[in-house]
Amino acid sequence: MRNRKKNALQFGRVAMRYFPECNYKTALRHFRDEITKTRGLLEALTEIGYQPNQRTLTLRQMKVIEEFLGEP
Repeated sequence: MRNRKKNALQFGRVAMRYFPECNYKTALRHFRDEITKTRGLLEALTEIGYQPNQRTLTLRQMKVIEEFLGEP
């Protein structure tokens, strides 16, 4: 379990990297909206185990997000 957490990124921190001009809650909302609105992104994430209520992202999930949205 310890290894798993080490290889995970906090969802909120990633959201703040994509939306640095927003406060924490707003960045979370915008980031979740972006995931659902970007064509194919939610489907690609779901295929690798993403669930909309999770609080961390795996490195693999982050890589998929960066493929669709670019680097933050």
